[in-house]
Amino acid sequence: MRTLLCSVALIVTATGLLASKKVVSPDTSAGNELVDIKATISLSEDEVTQKLGADPGKGIVLLKVKITPKTDKSVQVSPDDFILLAHDDGERNKPYEPEQIAADGALIVKNTANQNTKKGGPTFTGVGLGMGGGGGASPGNSKPVVLGSTMDSKAEGNKTLLEALKAKELPTKDANDPVEGYLYFSLDGKHKLKDLAVLYRGPAGKLDLEFEH
Repeated sequence: MRTLLCSVALIVTATGLLASKKVVSPDTSAGNELVDIKATISLSEDEVTQKLGADPGKGIVLLKVKITPKTDKSVQVSPDDFILLAHDDGERNKPYEPEQIAADGALIVKNTANQNTKKGGPTFTGVGLGMGGGGGASPGNSKPVVLGSTMDSKAEGNKTLLEALKAKELPTKDANDPVEGYLYFSLDGKHKLKDLAVLYRGPAGKLDLEFEH
């Protein structure tokens, strides 16, 4: 009987501890007479990758934003209206454009002329061909250099990422109806959710969306 009572007491205590534990919500919202704004934040790389369908790499925070106009007048919406603020260290970031995250992969440029000759040809690597294009003769060499180029595997991955980022980004538009999409932020270091806030500074006024317990 004593063992049974002790077990019951432990269960009740554990249940009480779980009930008293504060849960941090990734959602926040705010509004005024013109708009209501709701934001949902994703901080972990796994969650960001799952929602995008492609991995943007470490340090990217995903913010899903929904803007709901409250009058008959349209509201101009843009990613530039938003700032991610970290209260603990004062870091303030504007959203990245998709192209800033999914930069082109390295362009591998190779000499494809006479590759099987006894001397072989030089191999060039770089992002571009520089001035002078890709078909002329090099200084001191009367023979034209024939160049072929291929994109490495990273470039193909970046193309997939870029398409995903563009497709899901919060659009820039005049909205009469609710509009939603993702914003992409860089955030250095580790921050608790309660220390983060989304600042709206757009045509519909100023709103501070705090992530709270």
